[in-house]
Amino acid sequence: MKLFDMRSLLTLGILGLTLFIGYKVVGHIQSKGQEATMVTLEEQQGADAWIQGFSYRQTRSGTTKWVVTADQAKVFEEEHLARLQDVQVRLFDEDFHKEQLVITSETGIMNTSTNDFDLVGEKDKTVMTFDSGFQVLSDRLTWVERTRELTTTDPVLIKGDGLTITGVGLTGKVDAKEFQVLANVRAEVFSP
Repeated sequence: MKLFDMRSLLTLGILGLTLFIGYKVVGHIQSKGQEATMVTLEEQQGADAWIQGFSYRQTRSGTTKWVVTADQAKVFEEEHLARLQDVQVRLFDEDFHKEQLVITSETGIMNTSTNDFDLVGEKDKTVMTFDSGFQVLSDRLTWVERTRELTTTDPVLIKGDGLTITGVGLTGKVDAKEFQVLANVRAEVFSP
């Protein structure tokens, strides 16, 4: 009889412990889900739309001029604004057939009425990569749709094909493929 009582007590103890652990695990999972929901709701505060997998395409006569994609976007309709996270911009040439430039950045703000945008690298640089392989790195880049120009007043680094150029500020006419570093220009040429 003693052996039977001891086994019953141990079985009940194990069952109780299993139920307790299960209760704690389920409660922990539910509280994590509630925290994530609360953060998401807080982030959405004030935005008219919150979009995962944002894509915005500018076309002319049915042909793509440029495409802006982002992992996330907060859209504010009244301000004509979209705040973007993990952004990629693809610009096409004047004939809109060939991709001539790709820009990547951590964050961006897009004016949805003028189609102008500012791209800002908070930890990493904003990077422009041309079809020729050249890259321009800066903390911030501004695109003006009306003139199809890129500008920055921040330091820039241009590299590619054995050439490195540094300076402060940049203006660039994308369609003409003309870019000018504005100040403190320094160039280094490396032979292969």
